[in-house]
Amino acid sequence: MHAIHLKAVCFLLAFAMTVWNAATAENTPAVSAARLRVTGTGELLLDGQPFRGIGVNYFDAFSRCLHNPEDHSSREGFAALARCSIPFVRFMCGGFYASEWRYYLDHRDAYFAALDEVVDSAHKNGIGLIPSLFWWYPGIPDLVGESVDQLGNPDSKTHAFIREYTEDLVRRYGNHPAIWAWEFGNEYNLASDLPNAMDHLPPVIPGKGTPGKRTARDTVTTAMVMEAMRTFADTVRRLDPYRPVTTGHALPRPSQYHQRIEGSWTIDTVEEYQRELLRAHPAPYDLVSVHIYPNRKARYFDMETCSWEKHMSILKEAARTAGKAVFIGEFGSGNLEKEEGVETARKEFESLLAAIEISGIALAALWVYDFSWQDDSCNVTPSNQRAWQLEALREVNARLKIPGKRRL
Repeated sequence: MHAIHLKAVCFLLAFAMTVWNAATAENTPAVSAARLRVTGTGELLLDGQPFRGIGVNYFDAFSRCLHNPEDHSSREGFAALARCSIPFVRFMCGGFYASEWRYYLDHRDAYFAALDEVVDSAHKNGIGLIPSLFWWYPGIPDLVGESVDQLGNPDSKTHAFIREYTEDLVRRYGNHPAIWAWEFGNEYNLASDLPNAMDHLPPVIPGKGTPGKRTARDTVTTAMVMEAMRTFADTVRRLDPYRPVTTGHALPRPSQYHQRIEGSWTIDTVEEYQRELLRAHPAPYDLVSVHIYPNRKARYFDMETCSWEKHMSILKEAARTAGKAVFIGEFGSGNLEKEEGVETARKEFESLLAAIEISGIALAALWVYDFSWQDDSCNVTPSNQRAWQLEALREVNARLKIPGKRRL
């Protein structure tokens, strides 16, 4: 670690003893507040030291408050995670449907009071946060009354809202040490460049704030998504030059390159896959996001089966060449428990977790913690039938702290 001037040490000690107050946050975060950093060689540092850790997705830690402002259950949720030695969480930091986003527009003080509570609860329990701001790709266009294709228009109301909301959050929480990184959204790449896009238009639920019908203008391309990503990242970097920025993307589809280039399902080669992965993470995106779940039907690289170990090696090599780190923003057994039974799901989970541990990939987050909507498939709590997964994460995190184990 670089030598630190005595004055900086004194500042850090004073800062650690001070209760953070959002109202006093500076516009530009101090370097000391940005605990997580990606070096120019793609190494991840936490507080200046090489770091690897496995966290969880606490998807609705904040959004549950949008449905019920009296819901303070995330306080105990974070405390329980601390008891399991979970280092960080990824969460939806905004609405899903447009109807939920209305709370930000119509009740801004209450909105931020609820978010302050989440951020402060995480900090109190020593847990870092990766907020994902614009989770569902039609959410903001629906909110401002535009078609989804306006994600690709920098002069649109959609982009104006992305700038406004991003700026509000980064200004408010830029000096909060609980914030580890900033994430754009969730899996926008999976909706992009689909050859059968008209068969997969976003749902129509007017009661949730969607339009009464969808059209071809509600399909998306990689080019559109990257314009929205650029607006988000430029706004973040103007206010926070230090923290990692990530996309929230899933694994590229096996045919992602050919979908973009020729609108086909032709399987990509390893080289095409790696190029597309990096193309989807331009500067200043320095955390390459992927989500990994069992998928018996996927034929990556035209292989009958591509092992987790091989796939992660391909991911890590691509990121290394670009000086970026890899973030497995979601992993788990998905719907396998419902489809193939508890025993198969557990075996697959253990295999995937072991592959992550030996891969050298710096960050990963289990899907999903304390999310009752998925009780029948993959929800994990300290007291339900999948509590063993939290114990498994505790054990892996303990091993990753051992000198020499951080860079396997």
